[in-house]
Amino acid sequence: MDKKRAFEILGLREDATKEIIVKRYNVLFKKFKHSDAEDLGYTREELDKAYKLLMGYEYRDPEEERKKMARQQNPNPILKALGIDYDRLSNFLHYNKWKIIIGALAMVFVVGIIISMTNRVNPDFKLILAGEIYVENLEAAEESLKTLIDVNEPQVQHIPISDKLDPTVQPAFEQKLSVEIMAGNNDVFILDMNLYKRLVPFGIFAPLDDRLEELGVVSYNEHGHLVISIQTEDGESHPPMLYGVDVSGSHILEEQGIFGDSLIAVMMMNAENVENAVEYIKTLVESVH
Repeated sequence: MDKKRAFEILGLREDATKEIIVKRYNVLFKKFKHSDAEDLGYTREELDKAYKLLMGYEYRDPEEERKKMARQQNPNPILKALGIDYDRLSNFLHYNKWKIIIGALAMVFVVGIIISMTNRVNPDFKLILAGEIYVENLEAAEESLKTLIDVNEPQVQHIPISDKLDPTVQPAFEQKLSVEIMAGNNDVFILDMNLYKRLVPFGIFAPLDDRLEELGVVSYNEHGHLVISIQTEDGESHPPMLYGVDVSGSHILEEQGIFGDSLIAVMMMNAENVENAVEYIKTLVESVH
């Protein structure tokens, strides 16, 4: 019996004083002399248990004492071998059951993540869409890459960065962008103009001046507004170079459900799948209206 049940038997609130408990017990005790016990909804023994529990008197349940004695005489062989006391274990499980349940669920979740990571195939092309760019369906855009270029396991991520977004969620996207940049294992970014100008000075994008023919760029001047001179942390200046190509108006991006006022394709300095990156950017360049 717990205290909640004890208060229910005495018909008292849980903040009742001991004085009130004593008075109520005496009243109910007298009822057993003048009423049918079944009408009260509990037995005399239960009334006594409830009273002693709420008054803080030690109560020993004969049946429970008998079971305890039997456990001591014939202990569980496994618990005995492990040196574990049954009663202590029972109390521990009773008072910590929710912690145990939550811990077990957390363990199942972690194991599930580990299994999924173990079985996951490494992407052979990683694309990130970042900035003020709208994506209709990320999974559809990812799936379409399989028919657009020669890849089997493409990965596409969308990281919206814009002053128009809720300021409470923007820091999370900024942090996500920083993590992906620091990881350095993505292949191509498609950025808006503001984010392009902001990130180029960090030297994380590969210069494209020597790859214009590979990328299908016919006119350098069409992308001249993307030429930027950067300065490293040690103060060394680099001559103006092209770090991205303008793919705004690409009908392929439109078909993939990717839209933005300005769409600049850049290749990461440490791209893991350079050939796929070049092929993808070339396909976009050739699809510009």
